[in-house]
Amino acid sequence: MQPVSIDHDADDELFTGRFVALMRDHAAAGACYVEIRCGGEIATRDGFMSMFRQAEQQVRADYPRLHAEAMAIVIGAGQDPERANAFADSCIRAADEGSAGIDFLYSPYDAEADWAPMYRLAERFADAGLGITAHAGELSTANIAAAANMPGLSSIGHGVHAALDPELLRLLVDRGVTLECALTCNEYFGVLPDLEEHPLLVEAGVAVTLATDNPIQLGTTIEQEYAAAAELGLSMDQLTGITRNAIQAAFTSDERKSAMLDELPGG
Repeated sequence: MQPVSIDHDADDELFTGRFVALMRDHAAAGACYVEIRCGGEIATRDGFMSMFRQAEQQVRADYPRLHAEAMAIVIGAGQDPERANAFADSCIRAADEGSAGIDFLYSPYDAEADWAPMYRLAERFADAGLGITAHAGELSTANIAAAANMPGLSSIGHGVHAALDPELLRLLVDRGVTLECALTCNEYFGVLPDLEEHPLLVEAGVAVTLATDNPIQLGTTIEQEYAAAAELGLSMDQLTGITRNAIQAAFTSDERKSAMLDELPGG
């Protein structure tokens, strides 16, 4: 969710409208499920989940297959422990209202970070029933193992550099971690010299999904990500398997997962 001026977000109608526009864009591109990461204090403002569900309902009037969930982004958990704990309290309260999960970001991003503060928060989030993911392994192998061992974590954003280390691949498989692969984002940041060399890790036995990461800034859609994966040589069966992975790893209810799985070829 991209930042706007405080005045815009203070208006409930405009605030809801931003989510309507974002969900509608994804639905129009063929998405049946979207997890929206919300930074700052967006996901913890009063009435957030009520407005989020209102936006989802509006979009579902035209795209009934769409389901959406909201997640909060936690950045720099170790920089200000008091503020981080207060934010965690707000996220846990939001979980009672239907917030789905937490996405951890850390610094430094391309070198080993101190995960102890994030582990402490992750334990609280997991106990509250929130799904947990983290960004790691986009620029180097640093932090992939630390992320994979985070309490309650079930997926990692990117993780592409795990392809360079067989032990990391085994760790991801053993812990059942799903990698959210964002081809356009990786290409944009020059993660690999050429997209054609991108290791999707499907053959390594790692559960992989496709993701847009930041579709507004990157100018991509989930439809484009699937088309890029197909150009890399993935078959229709493999792409269907990726969709199945995404549904199974989704931070949503079992009822919603079951409904989406039933729509896939083979059920």
